Order: sequence, then C-alpha cells, then structure tokens
Amino acid sequence: MTELGSIYNHNGQPSTASIQSRQMDEKFANGIAEFNWKVDYFKFCELLELEPGEYADEQYRYFQQLAESLTRFNAESLAKMIDAGVEK
Repeated sequence: MTELGSIYNHNGQPSTASIQSRQMDEKFANGIAEFNWKVDYFKFCELLELEPGEYADEQYRYFQQLAESLTRFNAESLAKMIDAGVEK
C-alpha cells in the first residue's frame, strides 16, 4: 500500500499525494532545474549526443519549455499527477 504524506497543501489540507510520488517529483523537478541552470546549448547537445542544428535547436527549446513549465506547479500538484498517472 502507498503511504500518504504528512505535509499539507496550499489550502492547509493534509497531502493526498504519496511519499514516493513527492520524492519522485522533487528529484525530477530539481534535477531538471539544476541541469537548466548549469547547461548551455552546446553542453545540452553533447549530453544528448546531438549535432548542433535545426533538430537540436528544437529539442533545446522543448527542454527550456519543460524546465519553465515545471516551475508553474507546486510539488504537491505534480506529485498528485504522478499518482494519477501510475494508478492501476
């Protein structure tokens, strides 16, 4: 059974997201944010083994959009989405 967390969401209600999902969200969102902070276009291409060009430009833009989009959700919301996505 999945444990429920003991933190509270923005409405002061107990969290309904699982601890596992909150940990997964934290690791993923923080990892993307850190990578976005540290990387430039050429390092991005190198990591993903892309030749600089139109396709790599597009992929880099998508990555930047992903990094920006993740900042628009709080951790609780992202964790709830993860839980909903992996429900059986």
